[in-house]
Amino acid sequence: MKLSGKSWIVAKSAYILFKKAILHFISLSWIFTAIYYAFFSRTYIREQRAVVAGLIRHIDDLKKSPSFFLLRKNIHRIEKGLVMPYQRSTFAREYIGETVGFYKKSIEQCSVEQLPLEVIWSRDVLLHYFDLVNGDPLISKAKEAFFALEKKGHVPQSIPYLRGEQNTPVSHADLQLLARQRKSTRTFLKKPVPRDLVDKALEVAVRSPSSCNRQSTHYRIYDEPALCREMSYLPLGAISFADNIPMICAVTGDLSAYFYERDRHSIYVDGCLSAMLFMLALETVGLASCPLNWAEIDGIDRKFESKIGIPKHERAIMFIAIGYPDPKGCVTYSERKELDLLRSYNKIENREVSEQKMIM
Repeated sequence: MKLSGKSWIVAKSAYILFKKAILHFISLSWIFTAIYYAFFSRTYIREQRAVVAGLIRHIDDLKKSPSFFLLRKNIHRIEKGLVMPYQRSTFAREYIGETVGFYKKSIEQCSVEQLPLEVIWSRDVLLHYFDLVNGDPLISKAKEAFFALEKKGHVPQSIPYLRGEQNTPVSHADLQLLARQRKSTRTFLKKPVPRDLVDKALEVAVRSPSSCNRQSTHYRIYDEPALCREMSYLPLGAISFADNIPMICAVTGDLSAYFYERDRHSIYVDGCLSAMLFMLALETVGLASCPLNWAEIDGIDRKFESKIGIPKHERAIMFIAIGYPDPKGCVTYSERKELDLLRSYNKIENREVSEQKMIM
């Protein structure tokens, strides 16, 4: 039965009051919260399953594969140690042996003549590290194992370097213009999107920072018309213009990059950092985009997973519609909040309460 406008408002108001009462009750104790989400709400079930699947995959990779995620993480940790203002004479001793072990697995599964860039980077950083850090038995043992694989005489290139003076070729005014030009576009030309232009934008997106340089973000792009149309109807925010989307991209995150549950949100942070650069870069090659929210709805998640066949440890973060903008199409004005509403310096909420706690 379809409710009238007034009845719908009454029903929604009643639902809000009921939900508030339930939430207030379960917030009284973490036990109530755990029981509620274990037996009465499936809101976090899919995320929990993905986290568990990611942990299993991560542990399996430790034994079966080079585990590039772990290699990248450890090499980046070493890099950070090398660029610290006051570099310690000895560091990374607790994981340097493990790092060399995964480096060995990596080169054993690659052609020596065509090593992937990340393996070359790993080799160069390790060469630089062993040249500067020594004198510890664990480090010496790892160094011996490393040079059993490497020929001496190679000059490392992919190593930390001087930042130099702040002299960016892009002015603040140019970046401001680009940010203003990038508008969520929902009217595209009926024109195929060249993949080489998308790849140019992705070359910028991969420069985004990520948790310990793991780069767990993946861009799943669909431009086959029937498949693109089907994918476009999945995000709730695209239903009204799904038939006008010539290319759509699902941004996903790989939870197998992490060993701890505490890092489960890193895929969303890293994914969004990368996606923003991607959308700005699309503007520079003549394309427009529209980021599409991906709500946590079990049925829609299952449709996406079953259609694409993504592994359980990979989660959809967001979708992005891509195409040539129709110059005759409109975009929203979308006034932004004033800076004072978005920014604060040294502000402590509930200062009086905080000060009382410090006194006690």
